[in-house]
Amino acid sequence: MLYAPVNANAWQFGWEEIEYLEKRLRLLNANYQVGAQRRMLSSRIDLPEYRFVLLKWGVLTRTTMTRKREVLLETHDIQQMASALTMLISIEKESADAYKN
Repeated sequence: MLYAPVNANAWQFGWEEIEYLEKRLRLLNANYQVGAQRRMLSSRIDLPEYRFVLLKWGVLTRTTMTRKREVLLETHDIQQMASALTMLISIEKESADAYKN
C-alpha cells in the first residue's frame, strides 16, 4: 500500500464539495463512506499526492460480526468523485421515494 489515510479533520481546502456530498449521501444511506489518502513515499512522484476512495459497507453478519467492504471508486480527481457522489445521491433519493410509495 503506497497511500495512508488522511484524518477527516485534516482535509484540505478545496475538498469541501466532496465532504458536503458525502454527508448528504450518508443521510440517505449510511453504508457509504469517502476517505482521503496521501502518498506515503515522496520518491514516488509518478503517483498523485492525494487520492479519494469511495466505499460501500455491506450488511453486518451476526455470526462473524463483520461487514463486507466494497471499493466503488478510487480516484485522484475531485470532480470525478463529486460526480460519483452526486449520482449516488440521485439513486438513493429515487430508492427512498419508491420505498415511501
